[in-house]
Amino acid sequence: TTSKITVRAQPFSRFKCHCTICQEIYNKPYAEFVVVNAKNVELNKSDQLLFAKYRRPPALTRGICQNCQSPLVGFLRLAPFLKLAFIPIDRFEDPGALPAAQGHIFYHSRSEEIDDNLPKFSGYWKSELAVSQSVLKGLIQH
Repeated sequence: TTSKITVRAQPFSRFKCHCTICQEIYNKPYAEFVVVNAKNVELNKSDQLLFAKYRRPPALTRGICQNCQSPLVGFLRLAPFLKLAFIPIDRFEDPGALPAAQGHIFYHSRSEEIDDNLPKFSGYWKSELAVSQSVLKGLIQH
């Protein structure tokens, strides 16, 4: 059986990440994920998850299901009292009910051009700033 996740709150950010880590882990040109406060996330069969960091801090601690080899969740602690969960949209039964994507991040690392109307954020700091602004706005509103 595979690991599962339960999310008890509406995610507040959604991005498409083109970083080389996501390309490797997801085996796709980009990973599409949502962000939610980690206190609203419950992991089932978490003993079947392998958690690892793929670069130096600050970095996501990513949980990969050992059975299906698919990413389930990434966690990032921003402060002692605040931890975020980054969840691939394919882990939701109805991805259409999730917030609209706010852009492509780490677009400078893309493996293919994307033709859509979403903003493209190239460079580490521009990408981090785009996600950080969205997360801060989401935390204030939720």
